[in-house]
Amino acid sequence: MAHDEFFDATENKALIAICTRKLIGNIGIGGIIWGVINTILGLVSIQVSLINIGLVILGIMMLGTGIQALKKPSLGVLLTETIVAIILFLWNLGISILNLQLTGTFEPNGLIFPLAIIAVLTNYYRKLGRLRKQISSTDPELIQATKLTCKALLKKKLKNEPEVVQTSDRKCRAQLTDDKAFFIQRDLMRAFVGSKKDVRNAISKPDAKNLKLHFEHPVAKLKYQFDRKNSEKLKTWLAIAGEVTS
Repeated sequence: MAHDEFFDATENKALIAICTRKLIGNIGIGGIIWGVINTILGLVSIQVSLINIGLVILGIMMLGTGIQALKKPSLGVLLTETIVAIILFLWNLGISILNLQLTGTFEPNGLIFPLAIIAVLTNYYRKLGRLRKQISSTDPELIQATKLTCKALLKKKLKNEPEVVQTSDRKCRAQLTDDKAFFIQRDLMRAFVGSKKDVRNAISKPDAKNLKLHFEHPVAKLKYQFDRKNSEKLKTWLAIAGEVTS
């Protein structure tokens, strides 16, 4: 996936790796829920046919990979979870075909959600493959220090912090320093550092009163919009207030 070059800087690779671990952990929670649901469905369905013990096994496998993703997030765990999701989809497909042969009706509704899960997991694994080493080898102390920094920034009161800006939807904040800006989303899923040049290049309409920033992140496109007050803070920091105001 094409992305802005500054994301390849060492500090941003570390931040992406840390945020990716958070993402894999969240996927793990979904895996646990999905595993529990399938395990329960399998246990109930065993009363109908012993063949449904396969669903119980797959549910337990999904539950196990979800727990592992929480304990030790890595691309290897994400791959395992993807494989289990594919097997689970094939199981549901096989059961649907079997029901078609027995009853003459085919119900695809039970295949849509598993297929969507596979698409999401595969997409993340493909995009994050180049960060495998950083994700698995990130220093635990760096992870903890970054979390503390992020939480401290999110707790700051904007009215007392002239060098902190916040998006209109309050989902992202940025700490403005002499020559860089540290962006952090409240869900801790995205965090990165950009220079003044990087931030300036991300502004879609410099003459707008409410600035919009677009970043090509390695995982997804990021779009941040600021209200007039926070836009003025950004303009002042960029030292181009006279150029970007209409």
